[in-house]
Amino acid sequence: MRQVTLRGLLAHKMRLALTALAIVLGVTFISGTFVLTDTLHNTFSTLFTSVYSKIDFVVRGTTQFGSGESATRNPVPDSLLPRVQAVPGVAAASGNVEGYAEFIAHDGKPITSSVGTAGIGWDTNLQISNLHLIAGAPPTTGSDVVMDAATAQSYDFSVGQRVRILGGGLKSPETFTITGIAQFGTADNLAGQTLAAFTLPTAQRVVGETGLFDFISVIAKPGADKAAVQRSIAQVLPSNAEVVTGQTIINEDSNAVSQALSSLNTVLLVFALISLFVGAFTIYNTFSIIVGQRTRELALLRVVGASRRQVFRSVLTESAIVGFVSSAIGVGLGVAAAVGLKALLSGFGTSLPSGSLTFEPRTAIIGLAVGTVVTVVSAIGPARNAVRILPVAALTDRQEDGTGAGPTRRRLISGTALTVLGVLLLGVGLSKHVAALVGVGAAAVFIGVAMLAPVIARPLSGLLGRPLARWLGTPGQLGRQNSMRSPRRTAQTASALMVGLALVCAIAVLGASASGSATSSVDQAISADLIVSATGGQLSDSLPAVLAAVPGVTATDTIYRNQFEFR
Repeated sequence: MRQVTLRGLLAHKMRLALTALAIVLGVTFISGTFVLTDTLHNTFSTLFTSVYSKIDFVVRGTTQFGSGESATRNPVPDSLLPRVQAVPGVAAASGNVEGYAEFIAHDGKPITSSVGTAGIGWDTNLQISNLHLIAGAPPTTGSDVVMDAATAQSYDFSVGQRVRILGGGLKSPETFTITGIAQFGTADNLAGQTLAAFTLPTAQRVVGETGLFDFISVIAKPGADKAAVQRSIAQVLPSNAEVVTGQTIINEDSNAVSQALSSLNTVLLVFALISLFVGAFTIYNTFSIIVGQRTRELALLRVVGASRRQVFRSVLTESAIVGFVSSAIGVGLGVAAAVGLKALLSGFGTSLPSGSLTFEPRTAIIGLAVGTVVTVVSAIGPARNAVRILPVAALTDRQEDGTGAGPTRRRLISGTALTVLGVLLLGVGLSKHVAALVGVGAAAVFIGVAMLAPVIARPLSGLLGRPLARWLGTPGQLGRQNSMRSPRRTAQTASALMVGLALVCAIAVLGASASGSATSSVDQAISADLIVSATGGQLSDSLPAVLAAVPGVTATDTIYRNQFEFR
């Protein structure tokens, strides 16, 4: 039976190659997604470790909202710095701020970023600073600024040029001279975040935190008991401040990256699973046709003593080989896909640190397992049809297509039940906002409809084929009759296209509906003709009176916004 299985594979190389393509694409998406997210996670973890490993402790405000890196904290007074520096065992301590500061390009448009525009103080202590110059010099006066390398390259800025900057503490943009170009660790910026580094007093003024620090970085003396130093620092802090280790900062930043990458990972895996789901219909159809073409061959095997179990196992073995080989190719191509996805992120302005690709054993295991299992499961139906072939079929030259003449009663009942179940799961998932139920329900509906498709395949083929038969003549008539002769075959052939188009239409309708709903909500909620807002920071209290005095303005209203938490 092993030789029979291998010869069966070699006899249908082209048909199986086209089937394998569906699995290759799906597994490529899966492995590429894992390689990309693992690479980004390890790269950023290495970057944060290299940047913050020199810092022993960080003094910061206690958490007001949220947790970890995304927590909202009150700043601490800069008068706290001398007290921290005076703690026994502290070798160096340096305070800094981080807030809104946005560059303005040569054409007068703000240089925005989806991950933020940060203004910080330039730290003169190279042991603490996470920026290093690649051109020019550090800022020394209140009119100097250092720009991150990614922004300088993208918007054609260089050392010596002047640039306007709008900050959270500035009422209007101010002009600064670019004295240097810097990198954050080994990256041109921090994952797409623009960075403007000023002298510390200037940074406090620009971001609107004069007399305050967002954090104080501390380095302990060599050989000092770090646990004791941390306790001593905590004793000089007010109740609204805390001291944590540098490793805590690394862990928080790494967790923040992991959370951000999990969303990307989920989206890409959903598309990969959709690709495999659609490919399953192609695999089922291909193996059904192959089994039909091998009717006499399989019947002869039964004549010479092959059991039903051996025939069933032979067909599934073929599918397992096809699935495994296709999955292995997909895993290999996934590495190339990860390189392409990483380049795509860079093309959208996300500056990523340099680092080698990370290929975890889990990537290969999941890719091979998913691709092989999907192929084998899709071939179970055709394998069951193969064991129903009687030995007497070896006496005739007739070959069936493996799809039968029409829908069976069991198929109708199963398809109806599965469709109803899918609709119920969809309804529950949408009402309870459970994404897993929505996905399972949608899959059940697609499979159920595919099972019921032969019911309408014959009349629909006759209806659609009638004008084609008149227009094309004899070829059209033959095509119409052939489609009507085997509605199951016709339905199976169309199922993959049906599912693919249904998914595309569903996503398009969902996107258009969400956009329309959001637009309608905004139109109903906002009746103002014009809205004045700050691109960063806050508006002046005197601005409402100024706007009310503008000719043509009949009414103004002020909206205050801040964070709060129910407890």
